Amino acid sequence: MTDRDRPKPRVTRGGVLLTVSALTACGLMLFGAIQLRDAQASWSLTYEATSTGGPPRAAEVRYRHSDSGDEHEEETGGTRLPWRETVVVDAGEEAWLEVRPAGNGTASCRILLDGERQVASGKSPGPGEPAVCRVTTSGTSQQWR
Repeated sequence: MTDRDRPKPRVTRGGVLLTVSALTACGLMLFGAIQLRDAQASWSLTYEATSTGGPPRAAEVRYRHSDSGDEHEEETGGTRLPWRETVVVDAGEEAWLEVRPAGNGTASCRILLDGERQVASGKSPGPGEPAVCRVTTSGTSQQWR
């Protein structure tokens, strides 16, 4: 039997369609995995609080953080200032800190991205009133406002 006599493999429309479909499905799964990774992105944020003009204490510190979709709101009673806490906040979620100074002091707060870059700050509008900091985290791992 010569090469001429051997049957030649045939490419059918069904085989091509199946191959194209499989490649498209793989591409969509990869795209979905990339989007899922961004949807699960999270940020390391540091909350800081200080006070002036009164005792170096906060009557109350409240803050919010979210980790892997679970949202937590924490509250402390009388807290010595300066105060600092590092938390994880999921992408696209609000990071929030409220500091109520003790006595007639005033409070300041700030939120730092990766412990360095300030992304929010706030001050008490008057003695004894809370300082509030809030920011919505970036929704993707590529950018931050």
